[in-house]
Amino acid sequence: MRVLGFSVPTPRWGRHAWWRWTVTVLGLLALCLAIWFGGPMTGWAPLAGLWLRLAIIGVIAGVFVAVVLIRWRRRVRAARRIEDALIPPEPQGDGRLLAEKMAQALAVLKKSGGAASLYDLPWYVIIGPPGAGKTTALANSGLDFPLAQSNAVAGFGGTRNMDFWFAEDAVLIDTAGRYTTQDSDALADKASWDAFLDLLKRTRPNRPINGVILSFSVEDMIKDDPAALAAHAQTVRARLAELHEQLKIDFPVYVMFTKADLIAGFREYFASFSLNRRKLVWGVTFQTKDRKAITHEAVPREFDRLVARLSDEIIDRLSEEPDSVARIAIFGLPGQMALLRDQLAGVLARVFEPTRYKTNAILRGFYFTSGTQEGTPVDQVLGAIRQPGAGAELGPGFQAAFMSGRGKSFFIHDLLRGVIFPEQGWVSHDQKAVRRTALIRSAALGAIVLATLGAVSALGYSYWKNLQLLRMAEAQTAAYMRAASEELQREVIDDTDLRAVVPLLNALAAMPAGYGDSERPALSEGLGLGQRDRLNRVATDSYAEALERMLRPRLVLDLERRIPRTIAAGEMTEIYRALKVYLLLGKQGETTDDAAIMAWFDQSWRQEYPGRTGLDLIDQLKAHLGAMLRLDDSRRLLVDLDQGTVDRARAAIAQLPLDEQAYAIIKDGGVARGIADWSLESATGGGLAAQVFAARDGSDLAGLGVAGLYTYEGFWAYFYDQLAVVGEQLRRDQWVLGDLAGTAEIEGRLARLDRDLLDRYRGDFIAAWNAVLDNLTLNSMVADKPQYAALGNAASASASPILALVREVSAQTRLSREYEQLDGADPATLPGAGDAAAGLAGAVGGQLASRLQSRSGGVQRILLDAARQQAGGGQLRPGGGVGGGGGVGGAGPENSVTAPIDAISRAFETWHMLADGEPGQRPIDTLLGNLGAIWENLRLAEHHPDQSAAALPTLLNSLTQYNSQLPDPLARMVTRAESDFRSGASDASIEVMNRALSDRVTFFCRDVISPAYPFADSPRSLSIDNFARFFGPGGEMDRYFTEYLEPYVERSPQGLVWRSDKDITTRLSNATLKQFERAERIRRAFFAGGGTSPSVEITVAQVDAHPSVETAALAINDTVVQTATGSMSRTVVWPGAGRSTILQLSPPLQRESVMRFEGSSWSFMQFLNAANYKEQRGDVLRATFVLGGRNITYDFTVNAIANPFTMPEIREFECPQSID
Repeated sequence: MRVLGFSVPTPRWGRHAWWRWTVTVLGLLALCLAIWFGGPMTGWAPLAGLWLRLAIIGVIAGVFVAVVLIRWRRRVRAARRIEDALIPPEPQGDGRLLAEKMAQALAVLKKSGGAASLYDLPWYVIIGPPGAGKTTALANSGLDFPLAQSNAVAGFGGTRNMDFWFAEDAVLIDTAGRYTTQDSDALADKASWDAFLDLLKRTRPNRPINGVILSFSVEDMIKDDPAALAAHAQTVRARLAELHEQLKIDFPVYVMFTKADLIAGFREYFASFSLNRRKLVWGVTFQTKDRKAITHEAVPREFDRLVARLSDEIIDRLSEEPDSVARIAIFGLPGQMALLRDQLAGVLARVFEPTRYKTNAILRGFYFTSGTQEGTPVDQVLGAIRQPGAGAELGPGFQAAFMSGRGKSFFIHDLLRGVIFPEQGWVSHDQKAVRRTALIRSAALGAIVLATLGAVSALGYSYWKNLQLLRMAEAQTAAYMRAASEELQREVIDDTDLRAVVPLLNALAAMPAGYGDSERPALSEGLGLGQRDRLNRVATDSYAEALERMLRPRLVLDLERRIPRTIAAGEMTEIYRALKVYLLLGKQGETTDDAAIMAWFDQSWRQEYPGRTGLDLIDQLKAHLGAMLRLDDSRRLLVDLDQGTVDRARAAIAQLPLDEQAYAIIKDGGVARGIADWSLESATGGGLAAQVFAARDGSDLAGLGVAGLYTYEGFWAYFYDQLAVVGEQLRRDQWVLGDLAGTAEIEGRLARLDRDLLDRYRGDFIAAWNAVLDNLTLNSMVADKPQYAALGNAASASASPILALVREVSAQTRLSREYEQLDGADPATLPGAGDAAAGLAGAVGGQLASRLQSRSGGVQRILLDAARQQAGGGQLRPGGGVGGGGGVGGAGPENSVTAPIDAISRAFETWHMLADGEPGQRPIDTLLGNLGAIWENLRLAEHHPDQSAAALPTLLNSLTQYNSQLPDPLARMVTRAESDFRSGASDASIEVMNRALSDRVTFFCRDVISPAYPFADSPRSLSIDNFARFFGPGGEMDRYFTEYLEPYVERSPQGLVWRSDKDITTRLSNATLKQFERAERIRRAFFAGGGTSPSVEITVAQVDAHPSVETAALAINDTVVQTATGSMSRTVVWPGAGRSTILQLSPPLQRESVMRFEGSSWSFMQFLNAANYKEQRGDVLRATFVLGGRNITYDFTVNAIANPFTMPEIREFECPQSID
């Protein structure tokens, strides 16, 4: 459209973005309707209110409007930045007129298309060398530009460095030629170019440009030499690379060859074209789906097609043209174009050819244009003819006729409007900006979609989740009813076994939404349809009912059966505890004491269900008992107590000592306090402990432990504190005794309570620890040979379970260290201590008194009070109590408050001594070092059994020599280990020898030696190399004997025998030793010279022959011996090079006269076995051979004590299988 004489483009968003607005508005409307109508349906109370729904809808609408306004504002600001860059602040000369027109054009654009319309148009940058015709091409393109009037200021833009052309569909930026070449003032030109690129990036960050129009002049293609063209190409390539690097986008490049009218024949050829034909495109647009395809390689081919198209129309043009001179020019145009082929292709190749270092630009197409017809066309053919040496020159009169009148534009309009502008989307986006925009857009759309779908689907999902919950509850309820049907029908509980009811209680506790279901309800379950709360109430009520029906009656029955047995046993404390728990379970106590109930049954269940599986069952029972006690406040009991049991128990404990009653209270409270029990397994290394230790009674190691009350923490953090408050608890618990409580002289008996409780505690403490330690032993330290991992772990200097046991026992039983380390300070310096503190200095150590007075715990208070009372008459010593004078508990050290504590420490002082000292210097480190030395020795036995066996007795003596100084449980462990080592040493050595025998001897012998001749009657013969490898000096048999057996063997007249002074030899095999003896004899016979290969010298002498035998030839492994009766003997060496033994008698006399044994190095032995032979003496063998009725006799003398070829050891040898 046209406004005030300017051509104003229609905003693109008005034409192409309407559907996005439609979808967005419809989605927003759907979301608001879902909130308005669906809110009350969710069942969520807040959404039922009118104002809340209106507020939510208002917020959504406000966010949408805010987003639209923010985006609009950003577009306006971007457009303003462009305007500021286009209009100079202080225009000079003609620039003032241009600035006024630019401002007017921008005002019109904003008025017609909105404040952001300029930002919506695609932008194209036109670059090229100076004089390339860029501006002329635009001015004569036929496009409508706002400022293009009368060619007066056609196309000039807002700055002196570039022209901005505003067309209907695009903005064209015509850059100065010096931006491209940067050859006038390099620094200034580069700075201007960089500022221009920065302007593009800042004003249009997502898509700075939509493409580049690269302009080359045809005149430069024709006239410039190759070097100049190459320089132009490199310069343009650099500018394109800078565009890509700074704008961060991939853009198409359209190459426009301007001034095509300077090609001779162009004007004549196209002179007759109408306006519409001159608007067409003359060039090539590459058709490719891959936007990064390398297209410059196709330029020569496509150029040839353009030239061919010109040639196809020459005849028509010649027939149309009346002027003969013009026809000559028309006829020559294809040739003139063809001469441009190489220059044009070369320039484009230099510009667009890719390299490994920089990204190449995208050549989208190349085109020929002409904006006006000025200058003289260049005839390349005549130019070539006029070159020196080309012959006669044509006269100056031979020139193409000039076109008359005003110039016309050729092939520009449709190139811009029909090719370049429609491909505005070919350019890629800045990936960072794209990701940022996509993220924002996706988040906004996702939020709308999710909110809409969520509002619609929330009810359905909530319904499905609650339906699943109900179905799971129904299924588990049905399963529970089937499993518990028999139990629920029982009216009388007559058994106390809880194992049968625990699974039933577990099932109820784990019911979906039940009491024990710790899963937090999902938000989706509570969208107005939530059933979890209702299910929880029902399931919890059912669980509580089951506890009252299944658990409490059995607990009450167990106590009713246990109390009479306890009365009969006279265990007064246990009677009191049981009676108290019995009354509490029946809710007949004046107070509640869940801790006493939990403590009682925890102790009872540990005795009834021992072992690791018992621990799991106990944990489940404790959980159910705790739940029962928490849920029974308002529930009617289903069981009544037996009053007779209560009366008998009260009568039995009427004279219960006060200290026993108090001790029971303290023991029950310890469980409630949560003092952790001491576990042997966890305290000494977990898995390592199970590898090293075992229980003597065969019980599970996980069950070995000490109650938390009898630990260091249990004493100082709980028991001693309770001494100060247990009296008050005694007063509150007098209801347990009933009517008998009034006769008890409580106040008078409280004075000595502390000491009595400490004495009782001392006995139980020592007994608890001795029960565990006396039940402890070591696993076999040699069971996992040859790795001996258990022994290695036991001997570890840092992770040994034995070390951990010693440290734990020392730490837990040295109760006196609470005050042993605090002796020496002056208590008189304590603030506010006064005379009491001064007197205290003589009663306890000064530093101890300072610490005791500064802390408020029960132990400090009680010790301080005792010390103050004794300050005048004695000294409270950590190790020896109070000397002289009276005081609490009587006089003398044995009556000191600290005496029971010191007694506990003395009971375990041997454990304490083992742990005293710095690491590496403690007595326990010596024991661990001895175990480590034995571990190293046993591992040495695998490769050096003789050395190991020699050193082991000394190491074992070192291990046990200090047993008398060890605690009895540890001394027993060491003695057990020493016995294991002695018996295991033999096992280890024999196992090592057997493994070595199998690996080095037995397998090779079985596979190679025994199946072959001469050790088997087999066609396969043993090679001499394998024979030497096995039997020779240093061979397998010899080496094994030397390394493993020689220390245990002695020589006797009967041969090799086992030594009697070695314990291990009683277990070794005589048959195996016999095979090694045979192997030794074979070695002496065949290897008499001591070499590594067998060598036997054989002296051959003929002693007799048949009268018809004149001579004989005996060939032993290719060594031929010619013999006759009485001839001289000859010597040959076996085995020799050959593999045959042949005897031939002469003359043959037409009868059998040849004996052959071939194909084996052992053929001579086969030859002897075919004879009738007899040993004359050890080294001489006389053999007689019969061939064809004729006999011949030889004497064979060998250089060995025994003849190796006939020795019985060859036949008797067998492969040794085992050493024991």
